[in-house]
Amino acid sequence: MAAFEINKGVGRTVEFKGLKAQYLFLFAGGLLAVFILVVILYLCGVSQVACLVIGVVGASLVVWQTFTMNRKYGQYGLMKMWSFSISAESAK
Repeated sequence: MAAFEINKGVGRTVEFKGLKAQYLFLFAGGLLAVFILVVILYLCGVSQVACLVIGVVGASLVVWQTFTMNRKYGQYGLMKMWSFSISAESAK
């Protein structure tokens, strides 16, 4: 009879290539937004080269910014920063 291990990852945060928690959603959403922008530009008649350049530059910026924020703010730091900015605006 085969012995199966219990999932030892329960309760851990999701991690992919060093990105943790909400940064995964920012990463995926940013790349999806760049893709949709390139498709819309292409359908509007913008040249293929311009669409390709916009796509590569946009995707590069999304990747660079996401990994920079992940390194700078850590796993929960970005949520804390957003909550402080929201509470500061509501206090005015």
